[in-house]
Amino acid sequence: MSTMDIFNLDESLKEYINETNKEDLDVIIDEFKQSRFQNVLSKTKVFREKHETNKRLARILSLLDAACHSQIDEEKQAADIIRNMYQDSNENSIDDIILYGSLAFMCDYKLARKIMSDAVKRIQNEEAFDQMKAARAYLVLGETEENLKKFVRAIKYYKQGLTYIQKEINTDNQMVLYLHFKLGALHSLINETDEAIAYLQKTLELADDANTEIKINSLVSMAKMVGSKNEYEKAIAYLKEAIPMFDGSSLANKFVHAEAYTELAYNYFVQSQYDEAVPYYENAITLHLKIPNYSARELGMIYMQYAYCVDHKEDPDKLLAGRNYEKAFEQLEKSNDQELLKDALADIIVFFDSTGNKKKKHFYESKFVKLTNEKAHVH
Repeated sequence: MSTMDIFNLDESLKEYINETNKEDLDVIIDEFKQSRFQNVLSKTKVFREKHETNKRLARILSLLDAACHSQIDEEKQAADIIRNMYQDSNENSIDDIILYGSLAFMCDYKLARKIMSDAVKRIQNEEAFDQMKAARAYLVLGETEENLKKFVRAIKYYKQGLTYIQKEINTDNQMVLYLHFKLGALHSLINETDEAIAYLQKTLELADDANTEIKINSLVSMAKMVGSKNEYEKAIAYLKEAIPMFDGSSLANKFVHAEAYTELAYNYFVQSQYDEAVPYYENAITLHLKIPNYSARELGMIYMQYAYCVDHKEDPDKLLAGRNYEKAFEQLEKSNDQELLKDALADIIVFFDSTGNKKKKHFYESKFVKLTNEKAHVH
């Protein structure tokens, strides 16, 4: 949500422009459109000193100041302006309150929650109300709760907003699609897997060829959820549908691309289908290494599973397995997860013992002893 989405400055100021102030207001509008927010603040200050302003023009300038403070990370100044405007007037309309709530969302989530909660109460008390106005208020409230990590509340408000949007004759199909995807993701976050899958399946039904990224994310999310329920074949089917979509997509070579290959490999790995898992682990490793600030913990675990698969496939490659166990250790050592590192070392020692490589076995045994002693010393 941007300031441009919240209010139209040209339209808001149009009726207040006169011969005396036109030049100054035109400059303020232009500076705002050019995103020169610090300039806008200095010019509104000068404008107030130079020109008479009635109550309504003063309100618009205050809203503009709040928006500009938000944009330059001066959240407290923005929130103070909005809070005062919300509290000081007994004449606030529902439109005013929704506007204050939308601006508050940009600088203070708790203030946005308070104001938008008031807006939806007032809407509910009206005999006839604008469905889209109600939808907008509920969606901002939902997004506010999501940012405050109150996911159950966020789901409730998003669903209410979706209900109002779907009642409109000219339904915003993109918003309906986005909300189904959003609800699927939130249900997944609170481990309501069946509800999450239902919303994501509906997302896929609603998505067209212009929504490739949403399709990919939905398929990968569903694969992870059904995989966690041991529905491996279903998970594999979702992932094999998603992976070709990455070609030419903005998600190519991003984390979700690597994640899709990792999940696909893992679904074969847990079924002891090691030959099938190997090429997907190789793709996952290649993609993870391309990602800036990749997770060393994640990559270390992938190397461990890949090494195990290489060692246990139909035609084992002990040399390659050994190299990848060592790469796994290098990554996991960076991860600062002592328990995981200790478990990995135990497996690596067993591997080098089984291959008769005493030098490597002793090397990793000394690492294991050192780690154990460090842990004992800490405790």
